[in-house]
This record gives sequence, C-alpha cells and structure tokens, in this order.
Amino acid sequence: MNELKQRIIDYIHHLTIYDYFAISWVGVFFFFVIMMVFLNIKKRTKFAISLFLISLILVAFSPIFIKLYFDKTVRKVEILNQKITKLKFANMLIIKGKLQNQGKIDYQKCRIFTKVVKKDKNKYKNILNNLKPLRKMSILLDKELKKENKESFKIVMKDFDLQDIYDVKISGECY
Repeated sequence: MNELKQRIIDYIHHLTIYDYFAISWVGVFFFFVIMMVFLNIKKRTKFAISLFLISLILVAFSPIFIKLYFDKTVRKVEILNQKITKLKFANMLIIKGKLQNQGKIDYQKCRIFTKVVKKDKNKYKNILNNLKPLRKMSILLDKELKKENKESFKIVMKDFDLQDIYDVKISGECY
C-alpha cells in the first residue's frame, strides 16, 4: 500500500502540460453534460439521470485512463539490456539494465519496479502469480533523464534462495 501511495504522490507532484490539458478537457466535458442534464430533466427524466450517472462514472475513471495512456505515449520508458544473475554462493539476485526515455518530455526522476513471480504452465495460475509475487523491490533514480537518453541501473535482492522456476518482471515509471 505504501508503494501505491508513493506512486500517486509522485504522479501528482510531476504533472505536465499534457496532464493539465487532459484533466481540463474532462472537466469541460463534465460541465457540458451537466448542462444537457439540466436542459432535459423535465422532458426526458430517465435519459437525464442515465446521462448524469454515465458522466459520473467517466469522470471517476478518467484520471486512471489518462495516466495509463500517457505512460504509453508521453512518459514512455523502456528497459534495455536486462541481465539477471543469480549468485549461488551469496544467495543474491542481481539485475542490471538500462532505462531509456522514449517519451516526449524530460524526466526529473524515475522508479524501477522488479517482481519475481513463480512460473507455471497454466496461464490462469500465471495471472494469479503476477498478482502475488514471491519478491518485489523498487529503486529510485533521482537523476534527470533527457529525451532519448539512457540511464544504467542495478538492483540487488539479498537473501534470494528461491529454487523454483521463476520469472523476473521489470518495469519503469518516470516523471
């Protein structure tokens, strides 16, 4: 829960002009829908109420969709040159790689998230295993990352004594 809280705080503190534009567009859309509701409330009450409820649902979920869309376009990052090494003599997992800015803006800081999930032949079990990873860790890169530039990172998981078949998933999020 603490990780989610930190991600939300980072997102709010690093809003871009794209975020402000999208949020204001949602606000203007909601204002026009409310005006249509008031104009139709006496003539077509059921239509006005359903229009109001649909607009409330859209306004409630639009920040989530805006963030997901901008993470794939404006704030796009890619993890390159992943090298995962399990040290047997020290029970450690070392993950090295590079984070590349493929977005449209420069970033002030980035977070890299790592999950170790149990691998299974059943695809439905894999979905459940993704929801409850065996280990997870995140690091903060508090460096400026310009457009098209790369930054190296290294993650060390200590006391890593898993013998099962596992998969390491790495993702990045920059602001």
